[in-house]
Amino acid sequence: MVPKHLTAWLKRNQNSAPLRQTLDLAQSAYGLVRGIAARDDRPAIGGGWPVRLVPFPPPQPFTRHERRELRRASNSQSTSFFDGTSVRRFEAELASRWGAQHALALSSGTASLHTAMMACGIGPGDEVIVPALTYVATALAVMQAGATPVFVDADPTNWDIDPRRIEAVITPRTKAVIPVHIGGVACDMTAILALAERHDLWVVEDAAHAHGSTWHGKALGTIGDIGCFSFGSPKSLTTGEGGALLTDDPELYRRARMAMNLGECTPDGKPTLDLLFFKPETRLDYVMVGWNYRMSTAQAAIGLGQLARFDAIRRARSTSGAHLREHLARIPGLKPQSVTPGCDPCYYTFPFEVLETASLSRGELLAGLARERVDYRLWSNKALPSYAVFGGTGDFPVAERLCRNGIGFRVDPRIGAAELEAMVEATRRLIEYGRTAS
Repeated sequence: MVPKHLTAWLKRNQNSAPLRQTLDLAQSAYGLVRGIAARDDRPAIGGGWPVRLVPFPPPQPFTRHERRELRRASNSQSTSFFDGTSVRRFEAELASRWGAQHALALSSGTASLHTAMMACGIGPGDEVIVPALTYVATALAVMQAGATPVFVDADPTNWDIDPRRIEAVITPRTKAVIPVHIGGVACDMTAILALAERHDLWVVEDAAHAHGSTWHGKALGTIGDIGCFSFGSPKSLTTGEGGALLTDDPELYRRARMAMNLGECTPDGKPTLDLLFFKPETRLDYVMVGWNYRMSTAQAAIGLGQLARFDAIRRARSTSGAHLREHLARIPGLKPQSVTPGCDPCYYTFPFEVLETASLSRGELLAGLARERVDYRLWSNKALPSYAVFGGTGDFPVAERLCRNGIGFRVDPRIGAAELEAMVEATRRLIEYGRTAS
């Protein structure tokens, strides 16, 4: 066993390249010894050798591409949207890569959702349909606009909002639906778009998990009326914090552009953020309530560096997710998230469910994975409507079960063949051990 204080020191310092190389060599040597001496049928909780000697390498999202763009922004002495080109370049690159007419760079994913609500004219008295299984920001943005989130349970196969349950909660006050592409897997957009057309609803895609995922060849976040993205630190494309909004609708774009910048425009209604400079005769007008949701120059610079190598990022995440899907599906008692027909996912995290019939509970499996030094990620502790801020009421059995039994495995580019093998082997041995020990 590695002493706890040494493990903690390794975690703090393992971004050091020389140390990382040393750790990788140590892990390789350990793997050879373990392969000869260890009993593969016994995990660490059963007295066997753990699959890992050292922890997984931490995510390392930034490289020379991001550093180059940061230096470029710093050398230009640009400090804000108004006097720099990084944000405008980032928006243009986003729109081009995702195939959208308009892209707006914002300060966070929550800001993009709230901006979308304002652009759609959603406010007090309105209702917006939200999945019960999602991050809190999706529903809070609705409440920030003064509207009421109406929750719908998850589909038990792909974890996304269940379109079969949406129509039952539509009322004359319903103005929009927010499909969230959980883990990077597309919602059933065929059914959702048909419902929206039939009931005249806005479709605001929450694509925070879905950078690079496509549905029938079209980028997620460009299928509905508006697509909202988060660039928080764990996302496939990250600026540390930050977000974006995409749309093909020129009027939605105009309103969103004003809403994200304090409602500011010229007397003829043109958003001031679209002006390259202010002339002496430029006059300002404020025709709606807005917020300061502008992205910083530094965030945009990092985003440009991420976009420059996003093909490699996407390839790594998709390949790792496909590997985990193939191998975890073979382990009794586990059920990976299914992929919606037509979707080519770029995984945010790879989700799977520990079934009630499994030989170990989720808690037991997590404890075993920790002893094996295998990283994992958890979803929300409970379905979103259960939290006090949303009233804490309602019956959402699928979302509650997935929150109770769901686990996510890392698929970021720092995860290589050795880490993928460790995830699968550790999980397989733990489930097998649970079956023989019971």
